[in-house]
Amino acid sequence: MQFIESSVIGVRSSVLTLGRRTTPLQFVLFPMVHVGEQSFYDEVAARASGCAVIVAEGTPTGTLPMQERMARLRYDRLVDQIHGLDLESLGVPVIWEYERPPRPPGRERSDLERLAETAADTVAAVWMRVQGRYGDPRGLSDLDEAESHDQHQEDGSEDRREGRLVKTLGTLHRERYTEPVKIAVVWGAWHMSAVVGALRADFKYYVQDAEWLMVRNG
Repeated sequence: MQFIESSVIGVRSSVLTLGRRTTPLQFVLFPMVHVGEQSFYDEVAARASGCAVIVAEGTPTGTLPMQERMARLRYDRLVDQIHGLDLESLGVPVIWEYERPPRPPGRERSDLERLAETAADTVAAVWMRVQGRYGDPRGLSDLDEAESHDQHQEDGSEDRREGRLVKTLGTLHRERYTEPVKIAVVWGAWHMSAVVGALRADFKYYVQDAEWLMVRNG
């Protein structure tokens, strides 16, 4: 099963719909590439808008202002996912990977808390720039289920982020498996092998449909 295809025609992402034979709930997986053409993010938004819930990697808009500013520093026709995909505007409930718990009424952040949050955001933004997080996706290699699994095996450590994601999807399955609705999973492509594996092993989901979306032409 392939999540990302990179070839002479460009970079493509495979949108996968998973379902069960005995219940109507479906999961729609969007393997994300963090930089691409605006048309890619528009296509993702159009499909996700028809879902009942979106489970999304990252944080709500405005949570990490330095990373958002860094993402704007582009000198090509591509856009960063932070700006190209506004999930909060779709009118669909979003379960974010990271979301700060609400503060007690009347309690504002202290100066020390603001300084710590700004420092952490700045360090993360610089680190992502150094690691190529905002780079052109043409350098990506193909990614299929076997390769993604092998990468995690080589790491030799449990991915806590994927563990939380899988736990969230399991909770949604148990709460809504009798409903004829779709749940969107908008996460980085390199995490999708864990999602497919868990839904398949734990709840007997299988891939019912797949569709290629163009991330970047040429």
